[in-house]
Amino acid sequence: MISGDEVGDFLEQELAAAPRLLTPNLYHYTSSDAAILGILANRTIRMSPFAGTNDLWESRPLRPNLEGKLPRGESSEQDVFSIWEDIDRYIRGHSKVACFTQDWELPGSVMQPDALRGWSHLSLWAHYGASHAGVCLRFDRDRLVAAFEAAQGNAVHQFYGPVRYRGAEFGVGPHGISLAQAAEFGLDAVALQYANVHRDRVFFRKHADWASESEFRLVRTDLSIEPHYFDISEALTGVVLGETFPNDRIPALLVMLAGFDDVEVLRATFHNRTLQLFRRETHAESESAPRPMSVTASTIPPRRSGDLTQRLASLEAAERIAHIDREAAMQAAAPLLRIWHEGLADQPELYATWPGVVFNSYPQATAIPPEDRRNRAGVPGEVIAYEAGHMVVAEHQPQYSFTCVMAIALQIMPNGAGRLHSCITTEEWASGGNKRQELYRDRRDTNLDEVLETSSQVLASLIEAIPDARSKFDELRGERTGS
Repeated sequence: MISGDEVGDFLEQELAAAPRLLTPNLYHYTSSDAAILGILANRTIRMSPFAGTNDLWESRPLRPNLEGKLPRGESSEQDVFSIWEDIDRYIRGHSKVACFTQDWELPGSVMQPDALRGWSHLSLWAHYGASHAGVCLRFDRDRLVAAFEAAQGNAVHQFYGPVRYRGAEFGVGPHGISLAQAAEFGLDAVALQYANVHRDRVFFRKHADWASESEFRLVRTDLSIEPHYFDISEALTGVVLGETFPNDRIPALLVMLAGFDDVEVLRATFHNRTLQLFRRETHAESESAPRPMSVTASTIPPRRSGDLTQRLASLEAAERIAHIDREAAMQAAAPLLRIWHEGLADQPELYATWPGVVFNSYPQATAIPPEDRRNRAGVPGEVIAYEAGHMVVAEHQPQYSFTCVMAIALQIMPNGAGRLHSCITTEEWASGGNKRQELYRDRRDTNLDEVLETSSQVLASLIEAIPDARSKFDELRGERTGS
């Protein structure tokens, strides 16, 4: 059995290596009141003062270099700070920002394909989405930008784009504010021109600590210190309800959405450290708050006798023994797993001629039938110290159509004996349930002295079966696709 740490490491490596596609969606986290009574009721979104952002790079005064001298000669320290205050007032004091989260799509073949979706950021739900009781509004990026530009009005500048994140900065721009230009054109004009020239670093650069927000923002500079609003009627495409969004607020939400066209309502539901998304009408509504823990007897009565202290001690003893056995079995299995990985996953010539197929390999014990899988420590039945394996998945393109899985796995007993499994299966994706067919299977029991030799035989037999399995896979996907 693969440990939790191994699975976690694999998920992180897979996530880092997976190709990602930027979708045309943007998400905006907010509270239920702000959404229902503000954004949806008025059909507008508010652009807030730039100085109110939460990164110190942005929420603190901007102090660029001052080049040259004041017309009256040398400038005092007080003069310098007064000029900086004016510059900051003209740039940050007159700038507004609306912040959104970008939406990244991962291949369906990864274990957590929704990990980078714009609606799945736990920290953003906590900070901006009223601790999961708020909403996450979904917008079409192009339509949102078009609405923003259409409302330009008396803006001095308007910009939009993704934020870039850096671990360190030396300040803003290679050049500073020219005091000679300020005397000629006015400090306000020079400051706004400076902001325009250096807009990427002034408005679209944040510290790397905020990188998880994957932010896309709209920025406006005008001569007002008041917030700016613009219409989002044509840009809103969906509303994601937080896990604990109050059910009694849903009627009010739906009333406000009545005037919008084709806005989808979904619910984000948390399960086993993963956020999942469901259409609201097809999924039972979440509780408005977690239910209190039950103090009644367990719904699963224990098979073992004894009070809680005794049963817990027995469980811990069984886990200790299983851990010792597992560590020894892992060492015995390591050479076999290396041979299998090199012989199955690292052999591109085995798969080079498969047309229209993408291959991925995973450390999975898929070849072991469910009924033969290792029991947890202390559970009655055959005791298996360790099980592991490899599988190669051939996925027909486009995705979510046909797959062929070639898998090999081992089970090591506490006495060192082994059981080896291999199989080849195909799977056809279907809306009513996937159709799975087993094309090849091999199972062999072996003792400690022969396990290495037997494992090589099992691998050789599996590789020998691949051409015939490929023909059947090609026949299957050819019949369905007409190719």
